[in-house]
Amino acid sequence: MRKVYLALLVIAFLRQASAQAQPAAPGAPARSQVIGQVTSVDAGARHIVLKDDRGGTVSVSVAENTPVLRVPPRETDLKKATKIAFADIAAGDRILAVGAKSDDGKELQARTLVIMSQADIAQLQQREQQDWQARGIAGTVTAIDAAAKTLTVKVGQKTLTIQAEDRTEFRRYAPDSVKFADSLASSLGEIKSGDQVRALGDKSPDGLTIKAERVISGSFRQIAATISSINPEKGEIRVNDLASKKPVTVTVNSASVLKKLPQFLAARLSQRYQAGAANAQGAPPAGGPGAGGRGGPGAGGRGGQDLGQVLDRLPAVPLSDLKPGDAIMVSGSSGSDAGRLTAISLLAGVEPLLTASPDAARDIMAGWNFGGESAPE
Repeated sequence: MRKVYLALLVIAFLRQASAQAQPAAPGAPARSQVIGQVTSVDAGARHIVLKDDRGGTVSVSVAENTPVLRVPPRETDLKKATKIAFADIAAGDRILAVGAKSDDGKELQARTLVIMSQADIAQLQQREQQDWQARGIAGTVTAIDAAAKTLTVKVGQKTLTIQAEDRTEFRRYAPDSVKFADSLASSLGEIKSGDQVRALGDKSPDGLTIKAERVISGSFRQIAATISSINPEKGEIRVNDLASKKPVTVTVNSASVLKKLPQFLAARLSQRYQAGAANAQGAPPAGGPGAGGRGGPGAGGRGGQDLGQVLDRLPAVPLSDLKPGDAIMVSGSSGSDAGRLTAISLLAGVEPLLTASPDAARDIMAGWNFGGESAPE
């Protein structure tokens, strides 16, 4: 999720720059443009290879008199741009190239290059990450009030309110995709009860209401299951859903995030779920300060968002680390086929949690389900 809105910022900047680029001269070939990431640069030949945002490859030729412009992070006005040398372009930079394309679309003679450097992108990513950690929440929608423009969201064991405003930006994942590149502009009206949302905005003093600047939503499933078989070649895991008692095929791809809880952390979270259940029945919370009644399993009294950050910091594990008989939690997109699930996030090492609470999979995975993509990529 942290990467998700970064992609939006970069693309929005480059498209805004495109709108400000000089129009083609009368009689010149029709203007084309490509946005993508630099994969290689030949300084002598003044030639760049780009991987565009559709996954294709475009060769860009740059004449001596072609302006190469660099705009600082978060700026979208070309008046703030500075001219740089062609030699300053490096692999990893994001570029908008405006010019004339060949008939097959694989080559472009650039009239203008607008660049966001890899260093600037890293700076944006760090700022976005810090902003989402400080002002973001993630959870499951439990109620919607369209008239009041509010969403009621369960985050861990807390219930929060997301207040939308006229300026709130909405995005939504495609039904069969976990890629943010496939997401579309959305609205409050498209969000349904049971959806997972991530919202960014200023929180009220009690932390229970957030005035949303951005809301990203999706219809995802969270399941707890045991592995029956694994097909590494296809990237498929056959599991038995512990709730429905039915088999499900989980697809793991390059966008999926696989993590495994260390035994000590699984045991600690299990104790907190047990303490939370006891506290709900009137018993004192076990485990001392920070356990049970201080926001549930999320550590530090801040609910599921903290737990999401803990999971983010765990190292990724390969599919080969899993084996039949393991218990896992999965959050993913199922599209129209209830028997298949494309994993966004998969968490292993969860046996103690499933013993402690039947709601563990929903609570944990709902707050962590945007970690598999490029977030906001």
